[in-house]
Amino acid sequence: MSRLTVRLPESLHHRLTQQAEQEGVSLNHYIVYVLTQMTTVADLDAQRQTFEAMTKRYSTGEAEAALQEVLEARP
Repeated sequence: MSRLTVRLPESLHHRLTQQAEQEGVSLNHYIVYVLTQMTTVADLDAQRQTFEAMTKRYSTGEAEAALQEVLEARP
């Protein structure tokens, strides 16, 4: 595990602490959870943009074939 020190405004620290308490988890756990959610959303948005670009560049059949190639190439 890595360690990261971040300076937060008191108001943000207080808000995150309250939200962590509401969820019944530590502040550290809650921050990791929120960052993970944000990263996942960003990844999904990038995938959506790539797919939308593919649908503009290819016909439906070509897009489906290209998507299948991408899926098959994934580890």
